[in-house]
Amino acid sequence: MSRSMTAMIAASAIVLPSLSQLAVAAKPSAKASSTSKQSSGSKKLSSKKVDNSGQQAAPSYQVQMEDCDLDTNGVVDVADIVMVIEDFGSKCTSGDCSTDVNRDQVVDMNDLLAVLSNYGTLEVAPSPETLLDGVRVCLQSRFSNNTAGLSDLGVGNDAWMVHGYAVSAPKNITEEEFFAISEDDIEREFNKYLLRKPDLAADYDGMVIIDIESPFHPSDLGKYINPDSSRYDPMKFESIVQAFKLRIAVVREALPACKLGIYGFPTPHSHGKPNNSELQRVFGYEMAAARGILDQIDVICPVLYQRFGPTDNHYNRIASYTTMGIETGQSLRRTDGSSLEVQPLMSFRVFNGPSAHHKELIAVSDLADQIEVIQAAGVEEFMFWNGDDELDDSATITDRFADLLEELDYRAETVGS
Repeated sequence: MSRSMTAMIAASAIVLPSLSQLAVAAKPSAKASSTSKQSSGSKKLSSKKVDNSGQQAAPSYQVQMEDCDLDTNGVVDVADIVMVIEDFGSKCTSGDCSTDVNRDQVVDMNDLLAVLSNYGTLEVAPSPETLLDGVRVCLQSRFSNNTAGLSDLGVGNDAWMVHGYAVSAPKNITEEEFFAISEDDIEREFNKYLLRKPDLAADYDGMVIIDIESPFHPSDLGKYINPDSSRYDPMKFESIVQAFKLRIAVVREALPACKLGIYGFPTPHSHGKPNNSELQRVFGYEMAAARGILDQIDVICPVLYQRFGPTDNHYNRIASYTTMGIETGQSLRRTDGSSLEVQPLMSFRVFNGPSAHHKELIAVSDLADQIEVIQAAGVEEFMFWNGDDELDDSATITDRFADLLEELDYRAETVGS
């Protein structure tokens, strides 16, 4: 017999014989009623959960649901019932006595009934409002292990980056394989991925970003429809778009409630100028959108990873680069003409091979500057990507968010003073 069944049988054995006694007790005699009236002016004791030793009984204490979550796991369940049964009959005159949920200095029927009547999941308190509200962390094929710490900072833990291999687009795939793979094969591969990632449930309604970078990166789409490009090949462009759409459709069917996005769509040119290279990129995004690549997508996620550090020539282009990426994202449309929500992707590190600062941590002040540019463009929700919870041997993403919040708070106080 299971532990839960044993607990429920034990609880019933204690509760049921006592119901008649409770019913009789609910009908006091005239004398008892008189006594009750005389004592109705007594003070209520504090409802704060504390050590009960040496205190008077508290018959008027109002039991709260959190009082009944004895193991503090966020749920009043069989485990809590078992704890009351194990202490049943104990006199709470010394030491901790959390199972005396009604504070009357004895673990008895009233405590058991209180736990049973509060059976279920506790309501989660809303996260505190901070200057990082609207920010999400987006890790690679995982959620953060520090939901509580992030929540205290106002940061959400409800965004997930899907590896390309999960949709039959691994790093080493050839162009021929990318085009030839069937929808059934993609679906089979993605279902295998979901089995290995139980946190990504079928009813998940947060952000999911599909990370397809091989053998074609979305930022290169324009090269296949630009007659001046050495890669000009309109037929291949059409095949690329259809291959992306096939993979998007598989993820959409498997996770119908999620908010879906594509990595790298768009990725602005790092120089932050509307040069020929940037115009070619934008043309590729627009033509792919016209061919339906965004029709099952919910969110445009401009990749706004900072590309330069303080000693690089183009370090001063971060603001223009950020604005350009957001404006491109805001301009894109589905085939029915509808616009999409824009939630940019930021990073904690510089990502740019030619940069002298490649993979270095970005200064907190530079991150705060970029956030101000994003918000000035009317965007209130955005994400920070990282591979996992660790930034290096001594710092985590939660640590970095804490530093960033401190910087944002300081700036807000300085402006307000």
